[in-house]
Order: sequence, then structure tokens, then C-alpha cells
Amino acid sequence: MRINFVMSNNVASGIFNAIIGNFKRYMKDDNELFVTEHPLPNMDVYHYHRPNLEASLMKNSVVTVHHDLEDTDPWFDSSTFVEKYHEASSIICLNKKQSNFLLLEEELDNTVIIPHGIDKSIFSDAKKIKVDGEKLTLGIVSKRYGRRVKGEALLLELYKRLNSDSIKFVFVGHGRTEDAVLAKSYGFEADCFEDLPYSLFNNLYSSMDILLVPSLFEGGPANIPEAFYTNTPVIGRNIAMISDMIKEGKNGFFLTGNPFKDANLINDLANLKNNKFQTLLDNINSYDQRVLSWEDVVLKHISLYQSIINKNKEQTDD
Repeated sequence: MRINFVMSNNVASGIFNAIIGNFKRYMKDDNELFVTEHPLPNMDVYHYHRPNLEASLMKNSVVTVHHDLEDTDPWFDSSTFVEKYHEASSIICLNKKQSNFLLLEEELDNTVIIPHGIDKSIFSDAKKIKVDGEKLTLGIVSKRYGRRVKGEALLLELYKRLNSDSIKFVFVGHGRTEDAVLAKSYGFEADCFEDLPYSLFNNLYSSMDILLVPSLFEGGPANIPEAFYTNTPVIGRNIAMISDMIKEGKNGFFLTGNPFKDANLINDLANLKNNKFQTLLDNINSYDQRVLSWEDVVLKHISLYQSIINKNKEQTDD
């Protein structure tokens, strides 16, 4: 099978590079992957990652919805993407919210949900243990954007209301030094790693007690399956893969966006006089997370590609 990843421009992307690397790593020898800016002739399947930049899609095309369809950024204007989604043989969604949006708003029923996976050679599913007496460590793992789409406004309000005597932060991602400095100005201990090698991410999740995801919009994010596989509870907004994977009280909690309520929740978990965090930890250590590996993800893509090829062949034969 000849698979053409069509990138539509030559702008570098960390997540796209990671996806391409995983495909090359886990594809079988009878499959070939061609990564190009523009579609090549005579490919079996065309997989578009930025379909909004294309005038039209090739036959046997697949698109992936990498972003939040409700994002208000003009670059992610859903109309520019949806027009091309209607041309695709299949639409890969990372979560149910994307799939439901396309079905209800655009009557597109040719969606398949394949979330991000994890690299099992890097991450461990060992049980998480909280050291008695230590502060509750909240982790923020994402790049910082100027438009504060990652929830920086809520985070600022939380700094004002969280207990710095029992909570500390670890920030990972480009631009997060700004958040570490701000957290320290409110009395919190805070570590920051702007360019942490991915091979050390298992150590990162081991060092944090909770992954905090205050983002307004997300496509994945990729850190959700990473957190759950490493038995790290997640507290995040009811969006994207978070909506699919959080079971309240079992492996995390949803943020409300109300800083008073959200701060009360986190302060309560950090209170050393009760056992609420230990109960959450016991629950997640015994909860079946059902996280896909990247090998699983690639195999699901290959199966989808083959089904599209077979369907087209059947139609041609008829």
C-alpha cells in the first residue's frame, strides 16, 4: 500500500513530526509512506493533515481533525476545514466531541475516532505513590500561546486562590518560564523545563501528582493518554479527549471554569488532613485506562486505509 501524507505546506510541526515518525516505526514492510507538501500521482491513499490549505482533495482521501472545531481562532475557522471534510472518504477524529460536531452540524457520518497513543518504550504504567507530607504537585504540559488559549486566564485566578503552603507547580513547554515566574510571585514553588527531552517525560509524570489542563480549546491533547497511562490523575475542562477519558472521582475531575469552585476542589485534594487525594490515587491505580499505544494507532489507520481501497475497488468493479 502506498500512503501519501500530504502536509500542504512546509511549516515544521512537532506533533506532525512525531506522528510521521510513529508511522515509519510501526508500519509493516508491505506499506510505503511518502510525506510531501503536495500530493503525488498514483498513490493508494492520500492522508491530508492541513486540508484547509488545499483547493480540492484527491480520490481515496483521508483527513484528520487535529484541532478543536469550536476554536475561535480565525486560522481554525471550521468552515474552511469542513468544506474539505465533505470531499474526504473518511474523517479521523481524535475524540467524540469532534465526531458529534461534524454529525450534528454538517451531517457528516463518515467519521472514525482514533485518539493519540503513547510510546510504551518511554512510559511506564507503574502504580503512582504519593509521599506523605509533600506538597501536591500540579503539572502544566503545553506550549504557551499569546492568545492564552491554554487557559492562562483561569490559571492566574487559581494562583490567587490556591494554597501555596500545600501546592507547587511544574511547567513544561515553550514559553512556560513566564508562568513559573508568575506562580512564584504568588508564593508557589515552581519548576520549569521549556525544552524537556521526550525520553524524560515518564520521569516528568512520576514527579507530578496531577496533570492540570485549563485549556479553552484542544484537539487532543497528546498529554492526556500519557497522564492516564502513567496513572497520573487529570483535572481539566470538559473538552476534547478529556471528555472521553475522565471518569470523575476515578481518574480525575472536570474544571468548571469558575476559579472559586476549581480552587476549592484542588485545595481540598491538597489538604493533608483528609484522604481525598489518596482515594483518587487508589482509584486511578486500580482503574483500567484503556490507552492505545502508537503501534495500535498506526494499525487502526492502516486498517482504515485498506477499507477505503477495498470499497473503491468494489465500486469500480461494479
